[in-house]
Amino acid sequence: MFSIPFSAYLTIRNANSIIQRCEKAFLSSDKKVCFDLSRCSFSDPFGTTLVAGAMIACIKKGHDVVYRRSKNNRLEQHFKRIGFYEFDESEVGKTKYSGRQVELNYLTALDPTYTSAVIQVLEGSLNMSQGVKDSLHVCINELMTNTFDHSETVLGCFACAQAYTYKGEVKICLTDFGKGIFKALRQVPEYKHLKNSIEAIELAIQNGVTSRIGVRAGLGLDHIHRFLRINNGQIHIISGDGWVHWNYQNGNGVIIKRKKLDIAFDGTIVNIVAKADGEGFYILSSENTEEQIF
Repeated sequence: MFSIPFSAYLTIRNANSIIQRCEKAFLSSDKKVCFDLSRCSFSDPFGTTLVAGAMIACIKKGHDVVYRRSKNNRLEQHFKRIGFYEFDESEVGKTKYSGRQVELNYLTALDPTYTSAVIQVLEGSLNMSQGVKDSLHVCINELMTNTFDHSETVLGCFACAQAYTYKGEVKICLTDFGKGIFKALRQVPEYKHLKNSIEAIELAIQNGVTSRIGVRAGLGLDHIHRFLRINNGQIHIISGDGWVHWNYQNGNGVIIKRKKLDIAFDGTIVNIVAKADGEGFYILSSENTEEQIF
């Protein structure tokens, strides 16, 4: 049996380490693979979707997957509540939702009901105008559509969202194990000039950029960026060996950090952090003009 020990924090800050361990599990020549979570004490939607997705990827490859449960009681109860340990093929498409927690979902097709549940979580923490809610609904649906239309994944999309009231944040993460943004865009003649994953990620956030030849539809990222700019939120996009982080700073512009991963991730992860202070209404500027949002 090949055992992979994970560190205490399954969060975006430890993306390199988590991706490396998931890759080792997937490439293992042993029939039986153990995901050792015994030392883990905290997991956000990024870590949860990535590790759960890696488990499914290993199962699809033919591995017998087992796990060692976390010794941390709070994390263990969290994993049980969201159905983390139920992620075998018999649970495909199962959706659980309770209160402020949108449970971990394994999506094999676009599911508007899940999108509505995500919006419900956000609305519980943010006073949002109808325009923002509609825009986010379109964004998240487009991100899921992107998984099934562009990534060519056989695994589907792994999604999780949670409100962190003690931090004043809402976190949403969508993870797929497809071919990644760089490979998807490079198949379109007008994007053949792209040299690496970081360039592709930064291009993908622009309005109308798509890997669908002859179709005027983007990757859902432009709308999300417009919302986060108003919200002073953050977004991480990891794809291939590229990692780009946008951090909007209270009306003072945006800090953009670019990083090359130690090991490429064959897929795309979109991790969103929105402010959840619940003060005031967030209104898109276009709601006060004649400009059309969509």
